[in-house]
Amino acid sequence: MQVATNIVAWAVTVASAAPPFEGDPPGGYRQFGEITEREPSDGEEKVLTGTILLPLGALRAAMGGVMYVIASPTYCERVYGPKTSDSTCNGLQIFGLVGIGMGSLMAVTGAVFLGWGLSQRARHQRWMQNRGLAVTPMFGRGVHGVSLGFRF
Repeated sequence: MQVATNIVAWAVTVASAAPPFEGDPPGGYRQFGEITEREPSDGEEKVLTGTILLPLGALRAAMGGVMYVIASPTYCERVYGPKTSDSTCNGLQIFGLVGIGMGSLMAVTGAVFLGWGLSQRARHQRWMQNRGLAVTPMFGRGVHGVSLGFRF
C-alpha cells in the first residue's frame, strides 16, 4: 500500500508542470548557463608581495649605499686594513653600486605591487558593498526556513 501511494504521488508530481514564470527569478537565482559578473580579485597576494619587496629593497639599497661609502678611498684603508689595494676598494665600490641598483629596483617593484594590490582591494570592497544583503532559503534535516545575511 505504501509503495502504491508513493507511485501515485510521484506520477501526480511529474504530470503537473509548473506554470510559466515571467520576469526575474525570485531570490536572485540565475538560469542554467547564465553568466554573472565575476568577483574581482581582492589583491591580497599583491599586497603581501609588495609589503615584503618594498622594505627588503629599501634595506638592500641602504646597505649598498653604506658599502659604497665604506669602500671610498677615504675610508677603505681604515676599514679594510692598510694592505688593501686600490683595485680592491674599486671592486667593493662597484659591489655597493650594484647593491644600490638591485635594492632600488626591488623597492620600486614592491611599491608597484603594493599600489596594484591596494587598488584591487578598493575595487573589491566597492563590489562587496553592492552585494551586502542576501536572502537564502534553508532546507535540511529538521531545518526549514529562510536565512538572512548581510555585510557592513
